[in-house]
Amino acid sequence: MLNLTPAQSARVQAAGLRLSGLAKTGHLHPSSWVEGPTAIHATVPAGSILRLGAFCNLSGSQINNAEIGRYCSIAKNVVIGTHEHPTNWLTSSRTAYFPQVNGWDRLMAGEDAPSLQRRKRPFPGSCPVTVLGPDVWIGEGAFIKSGITIGAGAIIGARATVVKDVPPYAIVVGTPGRVLRLRFPEPVVERLLALEWWRFSIYDLFDAPFDDIERAIDAIGEMAASGAVTPYQGPVFSAEDLADPDRMLQVLDGSPLALAS
Repeated sequence: MLNLTPAQSARVQAAGLRLSGLAKTGHLHPSSWVEGPTAIHATVPAGSILRLGAFCNLSGSQINNAEIGRYCSIAKNVVIGTHEHPTNWLTSSRTAYFPQVNGWDRLMAGEDAPSLQRRKRPFPGSCPVTVLGPDVWIGEGAFIKSGITIGAGAIIGARATVVKDVPPYAIVVGTPGRVLRLRFPEPVVERLLALEWWRFSIYDLFDAPFDDIERAIDAIGEMAASGAVTPYQGPVFSAEDLADPDRMLQVLDGSPLALAS
């Protein structure tokens, strides 16, 4: 659980971090990390894998076992990565592969509860990691099945149900989700994927005409080639850092943003 004093909270917020969604999470999975600045207002269950890039805004959604690229926008009431259940086992109940659910292993098996962990059959499909590429926008109330990949720049419409991979820069709507169209013509999509503009801080790119996609690609490409912009390196917090406010502040004190200020 992330408990910050008022002074610590002020320091973290000054660094562009909004982490209210982690207030009741407890420890994340050890492989988790978060890059700042970013905003997590979503519910993240304890033990979840969360790998989150900078400049994301995760609103009041539910996120479990996800890797999310930079510049992603996730609206309220979105569900990403719910637990799956086996459909070809004796039972679809979680008790078959997660006997400790609700403490029932101790209630029903008593001293024999530890042996259930050795005897249970593995179910690796329970909640595989869901991958969102950079610059993905997910509209309110969408459902994203665990284990799928949503490509860079994709848009998921409000209340869509997405159960399979989404190509980069596709717009997906409906239940089940279907690709309505690409955001841009395929040659432009190819240029965007080659450019990988999300390597940079968008705050260094405002000389590019964002509202004219091909001119923007040209301008950012020229900036990158000339060295006028360099890849952004934000402070990165491990799962251990996110569980310890003092460690978080140490990361902030050593980040390029802090050193440059």
